[in-house]
Amino acid sequence: MSVRPFRAARAVDHDEAVSGGDHIHFDAGRFYGPVVGKQENHYGPAPTSLAALPAAPAFFTGREAAVAELLAALTADDEESAPAVVISAVAGLGGVGKTALALHVAHTAREEGRFPGGVLFIDLRGYDRAPVTTDQAVLSLLRALGVRDTDMPPTPEERYAFYRSRLADREPVLIVLDNASAPEQIAPLLPGGGRGHRVLVTSRDVLDSLPVRQLRIEALAPEASRDLVQRLLTSFDPTDRRAVEEPGAVAGLCELCGHLPLALLIAGQLLRRRRHRPVATLTAELRRAADRVRKLRARGVDQYGRELALRPVFDVMYARLEPELAALFRLLGQAPGADIGLDPAAVLTGLPQEDLEPLLDDLAAACLLTPLPGGRWQMHDLLRQYARALATEESGLAPPATEGRRRLLGYYFLGVWAAKITIKGGQSDIFGRDLFHALGWLDSERSGLLAAALWTKGENTEETELAVTLALVLDDYFALRRAYDDWEQLARNACEAARGIGDRELEARSWGCLGNALRGLRRYEEAIDAFHHARRIFAGLGDRLGQGNAWASLGACLISLRRHEEAADAFRRCIDVYTALGDRKGIATARSNLGVLLEGLGQLDEAEDTVRRASEMHRQLGDRRAEAVAQDNLGTILRRLGRSEEAARAHVRALDLCIGAHDFHGATRAWDNFGLTMQSLGRYDEAIGIHTQARDAYARLHLNDGPAEASACRNLGVALLAAGRPDEALSVLEEARDLSRRHDDWYGAGAAAQSSALAHARRSRFGEAVSAWLAAAEAYERGGFTELADQARQRAQRLG
Repeated sequence: MSVRPFRAARAVDHDEAVSGGDHIHFDAGRFYGPVVGKQENHYGPAPTSLAALPAAPAFFTGREAAVAELLAALTADDEESAPAVVISAVAGLGGVGKTALALHVAHTAREEGRFPGGVLFIDLRGYDRAPVTTDQAVLSLLRALGVRDTDMPPTPEERYAFYRSRLADREPVLIVLDNASAPEQIAPLLPGGGRGHRVLVTSRDVLDSLPVRQLRIEALAPEASRDLVQRLLTSFDPTDRRAVEEPGAVAGLCELCGHLPLALLIAGQLLRRRRHRPVATLTAELRRAADRVRKLRARGVDQYGRELALRPVFDVMYARLEPELAALFRLLGQAPGADIGLDPAAVLTGLPQEDLEPLLDDLAAACLLTPLPGGRWQMHDLLRQYARALATEESGLAPPATEGRRRLLGYYFLGVWAAKITIKGGQSDIFGRDLFHALGWLDSERSGLLAAALWTKGENTEETELAVTLALVLDDYFALRRAYDDWEQLARNACEAARGIGDRELEARSWGCLGNALRGLRRYEEAIDAFHHARRIFAGLGDRLGQGNAWASLGACLISLRRHEEAADAFRRCIDVYTALGDRKGIATARSNLGVLLEGLGQLDEAEDTVRRASEMHRQLGDRRAEAVAQDNLGTILRRLGRSEEAARAHVRALDLCIGAHDFHGATRAWDNFGLTMQSLGRYDEAIGIHTQARDAYARLHLNDGPAEASACRNLGVALLAAGRPDEALSVLEEARDLSRRHDDWYGAGAAAQSSALAHARRSRFGEAVSAWLAAAEAYERGGFTELADQARQRAQRLG
């Protein structure tokens, strides 16, 4: 087949063909095959953008461990077996500071000369309405590598290949792919080879399908949050001292911001704008806000041009969820505590555990949940606020949330009630007689239980009743853990809530609960008022058992205040009530307390008889804890009667009963009292060893009973003094006095100071003894023990 020649318009000589023009002309030429024309530009080498990182974050704070981990991963490894490319991915909740961390690390690595081939950066805008596609991204990266548009390969596949080949010939390069939303967005942009290249990716999702070193970051540590707020204020105005002068308000602000960097930046901008107003005003505004997430919004943009608003960030993350995950997210937002276990999560969501667990994993991969050890899950505080707001913004979303909370309250109540039975020495359906199992469950669910018991502010009366009832049945757990502050908070809230719904019985029980909490806090006068409130309401309701319980609690409080005559009257009243009702347990407990009162009045024979009868009744009822208390009290009475051998046997019996009932508080108290009996027998070395073990047990076993620990410490000091070791005694007694003061135990502080006075007097240090007696008088006075205070002052005067 012949080929017809192609004729151009005119011929060009050789010199013209290679001259400096932009086009090569083929006029009058003949061509017998395909012709490829190459355009030659002669403007010098194409520019590169290998140092175009955005500026380092101005207020980067904390993250020391994450920075160290990433820098270690970015370090090029010269070993032949090392991978040519290492990919590190930083995941986390929107606003947690992933970009700031990546830029800080990238700048640090570049300044240290780790990447002589340069640094590439691209914001993939993965969560915007129009994310950057990989085809767009590779064009940008090739241009940054110095490739002109006219030299770009025509197809995407060829561009990716060309991109990888350009990188393969370069020295180590760091590629920062910021704000990726899916593995598909970054996989084509990964280098194919070349020793020492590193890729750093940030995403709100865990990229677990790619060969990456995954790092997930959470909110800042509290101290880093406070430092960030201070830097935000002083950088704007070096004379701004609000962060220094209002540490409590700043700490509260950081907590309300969930220690989330974006929220803290917003708060910092708001504080800058209101330069002459205290930090406390913003803290109060956020605390009062019905929707804290919406409230966290400020004018302007941040250093990187991003909006200073939290709600849009959360909206984007929520909008990406599939309907099933979105519904689960809203329900988990109803969880009352900072974290939730699998069992209560299944109750709250109404899903079987086998269906729930994969969905929890998906939410964790989206950084909307954080898995914790022990099979628990945590949602950031601001995310919980957001999820709850979602459930109220649309009427159709509210009923599932309400029903989920009702189910969870019922689950918690049944669990606490079963634990209560086990704590009291009984056998429950859930925990049997295993106290450690019951306490382990209560401890693990503690934050959720406390928060659920405060669900009393809504308009749902049934939910309020359930929440108040839950607060009331937590009493034995709080008493065992000595968690009196938590107990007081829940009890006060229960009183207000019960009064609000007009439930007088619940209100009376709540006042009694509050009285017990205040008694544990040694705020006896307030406790007495609370018990009187309970008694009067029970009387109005005709509830005789409630009145008897109130009288019994009043008597115990009055004993602590040494108001013995009033205490005796209270116990007689409650015994009359219990006798009329045939309540043998109530009678036994009241008799045991009455025995303590009689011992305090010096009526030792009657006290012995009363406590023995109480102990026998508790034994018959199978209440080992109560029998142990009675036996321990009996030992104290017998010691005062001079029958120390019998007293020792009673304390040992109490100790055995406590150990059998897993009552470690009771066991430690009985052991300490046994030490006092050893002192009465003159066996001081043994007593010193016993008191030392008792004192140390409170800290070792985390018994959280400062006054009892101080008492053991004080008894140890007395034993050391009796053993002729006054200097050691003084050191221990000072420790006991300080410990008592820290817990507002003014009787204990006075007793420790009194023993110190005796130790000083024994060393003929009469000036120090006078000071100690005056310190004792002051402590007794603060505690309301006027008679003891007067006696201490008289001793000081005699020595002076």
